[in-house]
Amino acid sequence: MGWMQEYVYQNSTRSGCDDSFSTEYFLHFSLIPAVFIVGVLSFLKRRTKKHVIDQRLPLLQGRFGIVIPMDAMGFSNRWSYGFAFGAISYSVLELFYEQHIPNFFPNWAKAIAYLIGAFEVGLAYFPFFACLSTPNKATGAVMGICYSLFWITVVGWDWFTCLYVWKWGNYKKPVYEWPRVLSLIFLLGRFFSLLVKAVRRQCKDEQEDCENLMHTHQIEHVRRLLRKPAVYSNPLNWFQRHVYEWDPHFKFPNRLIGTAIVSLLTLYTMVLIDFGLFSALFKWFEKLTNSGMYSTQIPQWLDVLWKCHHVTLISASLNMVIYICHVLVCYRKQMKRLWKGHKDFLPKKLQNPSSAVSVASIAKYSGWQIAFTLWGYVIIRIVQFLVAFVIAYAIVIPIIDGKGWMLFTTLGTLLISFGLLLGLLKLQVFLVQWFFLQDKISPTDDQKPLALNNRNAFNCFNYFFFFYNVVMGITSCFLRMMISFVLGTWLVSRIDRTIMQKGYETLDRGYCTWIGMIFADHHHSNPVMVCFCQMLLSHIQYMQHESSYSILNNAPCDSAQSRVKKRWRLFYTLLKNPHLIPLRKQHLHANVPLKVSSSPQADLVVRAWLMRSEAATEMISDKC
Repeated sequence: MGWMQEYVYQNSTRSGCDDSFSTEYFLHFSLIPAVFIVGVLSFLKRRTKKHVIDQRLPLLQGRFGIVIPMDAMGFSNRWSYGFAFGAISYSVLELFYEQHIPNFFPNWAKAIAYLIGAFEVGLAYFPFFACLSTPNKATGAVMGICYSLFWITVVGWDWFTCLYVWKWGNYKKPVYEWPRVLSLIFLLGRFFSLLVKAVRRQCKDEQEDCENLMHTHQIEHVRRLLRKPAVYSNPLNWFQRHVYEWDPHFKFPNRLIGTAIVSLLTLYTMVLIDFGLFSALFKWFEKLTNSGMYSTQIPQWLDVLWKCHHVTLISASLNMVIYICHVLVCYRKQMKRLWKGHKDFLPKKLQNPSSAVSVASIAKYSGWQIAFTLWGYVIIRIVQFLVAFVIAYAIVIPIIDGKGWMLFTTLGTLLISFGLLLGLLKLQVFLVQWFFLQDKISPTDDQKPLALNNRNAFNCFNYFFFFYNVVMGITSCFLRMMISFVLGTWLVSRIDRTIMQKGYETLDRGYCTWIGMIFADHHHSNPVMVCFCQMLLSHIQYMQHESSYSILNNAPCDSAQSRVKKRWRLFYTLLKNPHLIPLRKQHLHANVPLKVSSSPQADLVVRAWLMRSEAATEMISDKC
């Protein structure tokens, strides 16, 4: 690594960086305003549930509640949270090369060091999320504006004092950090918007609407289910059939949007790092070539190396971008299947994950998806580069050097051998189809029944092909390993699909995390279930309101429908409780001749049941 250190030192010296200021140290100092902002927001938030400390300290009045950064399964402020994640992306990537990890930890305690570094980064960026989610919109907006300006000023000052990212090659910092600055500027504008809305609401003396369980897209989804499907619908175009069909009644939760944005931004930074390091390596090889210490074949080798680098860099980058978008498509597809009650697309062992695993998967998914994306890019990039380099030296360079005929002869021999191999495999199936299976039972059957015909000839066929299939098995085993290697490499970043064989899916921890995550979202954001719970909650609130204030409200109601409802409820209550009938006002003052017996309570009951039977008889006669 001496060449890299020398190259880094030259770049840092040439750029004139001032090491007295660094965003790494600023991250440590930013914990002070972050803790202050979180403390203020916690003081303004009151707890709904009383604890023992509230009795000991009544002056607090339930203050210092828990500040929630973001509802991971919610759908509000999705893009604001997404840009907040975009501001984090740069620091998330720095965790991979231990930038924010304390150095005094021993090697066996690296896991604890990573935990401390991750908590430090999370606390430094916590105010962005807390100011977006706090119910005190005005206070949160003001603090968010101050904190965003604080970070924008520091990052801008860092650009002017040290313009080059000396760790990652000869590139200016704006090339790497413009996504973070763009995210900070968006958050600044968003906080200004929230402040204006809060001031307008306060001037108009409007109360903020109560939190609703349902969202608009969930209501529309349920309405679509209840409507009769249209007889004729517009045909789908090619993009909708093969790529993506837009569904206006489905929204991705905040967690998915933030994860996709961080994955894209960290992938962008990783591509720049890859290009910068390879450029430094290429320049180092050029210096060795110009010194005359190596043969004249080095320039041709470097030219092939450079072209393979460009091709595989673009290919691997596009591959990962497609994977990030495809994960969102798979999430929507699988969530809709779970809403319909279909679980057959999942392995049997994972169709009923435990509740603890599902809830823990919500916390693990975002981090694992980002890590899988970055490592998948590195692995796919290396494999594609090696394959492209082999193809270039095995096929492209021989054609350029005029050895194409020899190459085509060799490739032709291999293709003919492979074709004969496949032909003999198909021949066995063809012979069995035509000579060793019985005829169709019905002419309309798709295939012949699984019943042997010409059994003696089949035994001879099986014996002689036994020796040939032993040789064929070696080639098939090699092809099986190659196909598994290719699919495993290309799908290593696909957390929504397992790379294990059937029966071993539980060993794929990434896939288990995906399954637990979609089950947790299914149980908490199913539109039908959420709408049903909202109806129950609204009915309970209505009944509580009626029972609390109906006694105090003695004003006559002019609505005929309301009077009918009240009379029907009174009639039903008296019908089920006949002993209440004589206690009504009109019966107490009425002069009804009843024979007084030795038991007044018995006379009261007989009178009540008599009234009830008369009412039931009238009701039956009205129906007839």
